[in-house]
Formats: sequence, structure tokens, C-alpha cells
Amino acid sequence: MTPQSAPRVKITFKDPVLRRTIVTSLLVSTAYYVTAKVGFEFALQPGSVSALWMPNSILLAGLLLTTPRWWWLVIATTLPAHLASELQSGVPTAMVLCWFISNSTQAIIGASLLNYLVGHDLRLSRSTDLIAFLICGTFLAPFLASFLDSALVKLNGWGNSSFWDLWRLRFLSNVLANLILVPAIVEWVHEGFRSIRTASTARYFEAGVLFSVLLVVSFIVFDIHEPLLYSPVQLYWPLPLLVWATIRFGLRGVSTSLFIVMILAIVGASEGTGPFVGNDASYRALSIQAFLIVTAIPLLLLAAVIDERRLAEARNQAILRAIPDAMFLQDHEGTYLDYATRAPEELLVMPDRFLGKKASDVLPPELASRVNEAIARVNAGEEPQVLEYALPINSEERHFEARLVSAQGSRVLSIVRDVTETHQTAESIRQSEARLRHSTRQIRALAAQLITAQESERRRIALLLHDDVGQSIATLGLHISRLKRKPGGLDESMLRELETLTVQVDQLATQIRQLSHEIHPEVLEHVGLIAALKSRMEELEADEQLNIRFMADVVTDPIPHDVAACLYRVALEAMRNVSLHSGVESAEVVLKEIDGSLLLEVSDLGRGFDIEKLRHGSGLGLASSEERVRLLSGTLEIKSRPNAGTCVTARVPLSNPA
Repeated sequence: MTPQSAPRVKITFKDPVLRRTIVTSLLVSTAYYVTAKVGFEFALQPGSVSALWMPNSILLAGLLLTTPRWWWLVIATTLPAHLASELQSGVPTAMVLCWFISNSTQAIIGASLLNYLVGHDLRLSRSTDLIAFLICGTFLAPFLASFLDSALVKLNGWGNSSFWDLWRLRFLSNVLANLILVPAIVEWVHEGFRSIRTASTARYFEAGVLFSVLLVVSFIVFDIHEPLLYSPVQLYWPLPLLVWATIRFGLRGVSTSLFIVMILAIVGASEGTGPFVGNDASYRALSIQAFLIVTAIPLLLLAAVIDERRLAEARNQAILRAIPDAMFLQDHEGTYLDYATRAPEELLVMPDRFLGKKASDVLPPELASRVNEAIARVNAGEEPQVLEYALPINSEERHFEARLVSAQGSRVLSIVRDVTETHQTAESIRQSEARLRHSTRQIRALAAQLITAQESERRRIALLLHDDVGQSIATLGLHISRLKRKPGGLDESMLRELETLTVQVDQLATQIRQLSHEIHPEVLEHVGLIAALKSRMEELEADEQLNIRFMADVVTDPIPHDVAACLYRVALEAMRNVSLHSGVESAEVVLKEIDGSLLLEVSDLGRGFDIEKLRHGSGLGLASSEERVRLLSGTLEIKSRPNAGTCVTARVPLSNPA
């Protein structure tokens, strides 16, 4: 997208920011005009600079309450008010315009610096924001703009004062106005009017008493007509009331109170009454400004700190109300000093029965001893300490977890959480696990019985096939042989039929014998595992056209029958999978003895398979092999990946540790 085609933000009067800015601009313009007229009245002598020039602080407050994007609108709206107020006083037009330039410059400098350092979310009730305002908005902006203002006055040849006298009086009058007026305006706009709507009747009454007494006291102090009646102590009469406003009403209260004192002090001085009287108007202005500035700065900082602490306390109280834990503050001897909980009725005893008492006076002896030991360890630097215990609460055993940490020197903070539900859940899980383990043992015992029964049934069926069925087929073969040797009566076709039948009987006998061996290999009982495996591997080589490399390195002889039968079955199952699924014509079978165990490895380099998919499949061979090995306290491990071969490793101890 080119710069020419970039979309522009459409500005309409429906925009709430624009409407709010227009309202702010009109209010600033009106206040600018009114305060300018008041400022002329506050000149301590005709033609001099006012001791309190508030229009610049009005303009600065207006800029701070709007976004930088609309500052131009606020300044442009203020120009007619400036011209109307200044031209009526007989000041040349050029001087009037120069003063508007210096006034706007001061407001722009202060607002720009604050916007850069703090951002648009200026809250003078925050001490960091207030300090930035005192430095940039109250002192630095008037300091720089006063040079411009004094230079423009001298360039226009207006007045008879020297450059530095003009600079000093202009600087201090703007410092005083910014210091007291801007915090009052900004804070009242941000939070003040909302707090009025939510204040209680007692709050209204307190504010009314405070400001009424402050008005009376300030009027008495600054309206003394006879200098002989004045005492320097009287100047401090408003101070307790200002401190009252600071502590109880924060930054809004103290800034409003200072504004009242400032207006009455300057009115009194302009009328020649009060403590700030004398023949030199410049000296009177400097005295008023110094008194108010020195008084206002610490009170404003104190108000910001109190507001921050009050906000932090409110936030902490909200956190305490939100968290489910109870908290207890104890000293190094275990004496309870304070507490916080959402439900005092769920405590072991009510607060009036444990505050000021030691843990040994409140808790059961064993638990109190543990608490005191934990407190000692925390004071020794070992924190946090965690205690788990149970207490009878409302006729029910409740479980708790307490975490103890150091707080406020040698004091210890205990954060106690009710973990009864967690404990009950954990107990239920433990019981379920115990039942599951019991069920697993029962299943494994049943599996062992099934495998034992299976082997017994295999032996019975194998014997039945070998002794009964095999003998019957052998007898049938003998009868067929006699029938073929019978002289006469048989033609050629009948002889061929008998020959075919003889072959089929021989094949059936072979299949019966092989089936009998597969069901229960008698060779395993007669000649042992190694010979049985070797014989079976040779048969597989002949029947399946496989090249099987068999190796055995076993010292123990004889091998226990249950171990031999287990490894024999595992080897046959593994070789069956090689024959059916590997896609290769070679495999390796290794049997060796290692550290009192027999290790069987069957491996191939075939296509492999996904083990997890096989475990969740319907095949029973793998599950049967694993169960056989597990019943003998052995392990079965299968390593396989698609197209990377397979290795089945079974390890069975020669003596069952169970």
C-alpha cells in the first residue's frame, strides 16, 4: 500500500473522545478567561505581574486531561478567551499575542515532558507521578517559559521592570498556580466526582466541618487590618487543618484546602491585610509565594504517599478476602499478635481467646510443640517451614497445611490452608490404588492359574493325540497295508486308491505328531530347552524356508521346567511373527545365561511394526508372552520400528525370587 492510498481515520462528532475533548476545550477556555480576570485583580500594584497567574495552570490541566492528538484543539479554543481577557486591559495586541505564545509554550513543555515520562495515564495520587509533575510541570516548564516570556516583554518594551525581576515574579506565580491548581483539577476530574456520589453521610459531615473551620481560620489569619495585632504564630493556624485534609481526604482534599488558603492569602495581601503586608509589592508577592510553595510541596507528597498506602491496603484487603487461606502473625515465642480469615467461625477458637496468647495455650500440646519448633527454625533462617496437621473443627476432623515464613523482624507469618478435601481425595485415591493393586494381584494369580491349566490341558491333549489318535491312525495304516497284500480280489484301480489312502494316512500321522509337539513338546521334558529349541528351529527352517541362526551359551543343567517352558513359548511366538510379518528369510535366536538369569533374544532385520499399535490390537500372542515372563518375575522387552527390524528380549531368573 502506497502512502497516497493509506486509509485515513474518519473523525465524526459521534466519536466519544472528540466530544469529550470539545467539552474539555470549552471548559478550559471559560476557566482561562475567568482566571485571567482574577489574576489582574491579584496584581499587588497597578501594572505589575500578578502574584498568582492561574490561566497557564488551567491550560496545562486541560492538556493533561486530553490526548496529545487533540492538544491543538484545546490551545486553539483558548486563544479567543486569552484575547478577550487581555485586550480589555489595554495591553497592545502584539504583547497579548506574545503572552499567549509564552503561556502555550509553558503548558506544552509541561504536558509533553509528563506524557513522555509517565504516559497519558497520569495519576498524581501516585508518588512517582507527583514527583514527575513537581519537577516537570511545576518547576521546569515555568523555568524555561519564563525566559521566553521575559524576553518577549522586553522586546515589546512593555513595563519598566528589569528582565530578572520579570523572570522571578513570572516564574514563582506560575509555580504556585501549577503546584496547587493542577493537582486539584486533575484529581477531581479523575476520581473526585465519583467519590462524592459514593461517600457516606459521615464523610459529608466531616468534609463540611473541615472546610468550614478552614474558611473561618484562614479568614481570621489573612484579614487582620492592624499589623500590631498580628503574631507570626497565627500564620500556622491553618496548618493542622491542612494536615487533617491530607490524612483524611488525600490529594483532592489537601489541594482544595490549599487553594482556599491561597486565594484568601492573596486577597488579603492585595487589600493590605493579613501577615503579608508591606510597602514593597514585590516583597509581598515573594513572601506569599514562598509560604504557599513551601507549605504545599510536603503536604502534596504526604497526601500521595497516604493515597498510595490507602490503595495498597484496599488491594491487600481485597486479596485477603479473595484467598481461602487463614493467616496468623506470631512473635518469636509463638504469641499470636494478629490474624486474617474469611471465616472466624471455622477457627479452633474465636480470636478473642487466642490473640495475645502463646501457641501452647491454644493448640494441643503435640501440635504446639511442632509449631514452636517451626518458629525457631524460621528465626534461624530455615524457611519456609511446612506443617501438616489435623484438628477437630465443629465436631469434624479437618486437615490443614501451614507454611511459616519470616515477617517483620523476628515475627513469623503462618499461612494456613484447609486441605481437608485434598486429603480426602488423596485418601480415596490411595484406597482406589490399593483396590487396584489387589485386583491386579488377583488377575495375575488367575492368569497364572490359567496358564498352568493351559499347560496341563496341552499336555493332556498332546498325550491324547500321540497315544490314542496316533495309535488309531497307525492301526488304520496297518489295516490298509494288509488289504493291499491280500491275494486276488483287488483290481488295479483299487490298488491305486489304497496307495493314495496310505499316503494320506502317513501325512495325517505326521501332522498329528507335529501338532502334538506344538501343543506340548515332549522333547522339552526329555532332552531340555536347548535341544528342544534347536530341534524346533531346524523344523521351522525346513517347513518355512527360513535361515535361522541359533546359538546357546548356558551352564545351568537342568533348566527348571517352568523357565524352559516359558522361554520355549516366547521363542515360538517370536519366530511365528518373524515367519508371518517380517518379510525376510533369516533370523537369529540367542539363548545365554547371565547373572543367574536366562536371556533369550529373537531378532530379525525385517519391516518391523508399531509396538503401541500392536499392544492396543486384538492379538493375544504378545500379551500371553508378557504374562508368562512376568509370572516368573522376568522381563520382556520388544524393540521395533517400521522398516528397522525387531528384537524380542526375554530375561527370566533361573530361581523365582518370589
